[in-house]
Amino acid sequence: MEELINYFATLEARIAALEEAQQTNEAVIASLEAEVEELKSRPEPEPQIVEKIVEKVVEKPVVVAAPVAKPEPKPAPAQEQVAKPAPAPAPVSKPAPAPAPAAEPASPKAAIYGKAVDDIRLAISLGDRFLYQRELFGQNAELMQRTLTELNELGSFDEALVYITTHFQWDTESSTYQQFLVTLHRRFG
Repeated sequence: MEELINYFATLEARIAALEEAQQTNEAVIASLEAEVEELKSRPEPEPQIVEKIVEKVVEKPVVVAAPVAKPEPKPAPAQEQVAKPAPAPAPVSKPAPAPAPAAEPASPKAAIYGKAVDDIRLAISLGDRFLYQRELFGQNAELMQRTLTELNELGSFDEALVYITTHFQWDTESSTYQQFLVTLHRRFG
């Protein structure tokens, strides 16, 4: 008899726990539904806004160092030119190594944004990772990782921009936001 009483007490405890879990789940569902409704009510960004953001990013190009050309010596004026004897022929030696092939010129986008990457995480340096996490994601590393994963799955920069504007209320004038857009350009080129 005592075993039956214990069994029913255990069942009652399980039922109470399930009812509590159900209430918690209903609260979470209600919260998610409210969030979905709020996201649906947000206006989609207008193309002019997207163009302004892209223009701002393009206004701040990444400086790419180019080799500095040495100035060629100026020839002497005609009246001062003196005939010089021809140089003696050089002794025969090993042939000079072939010149290295010329590097392909970088594309304009690569010059501005840097080399394209397949995964946005590869375009973010350690310092930038801490900066973005602190200033854009409110110290939430999990949110940042989840967002980067979702951005990687998108097909274009415009889709990524729409995603960002619908999910976050970032200051579009901040230098950190602008730097993040440059990083996005490296992913979507």
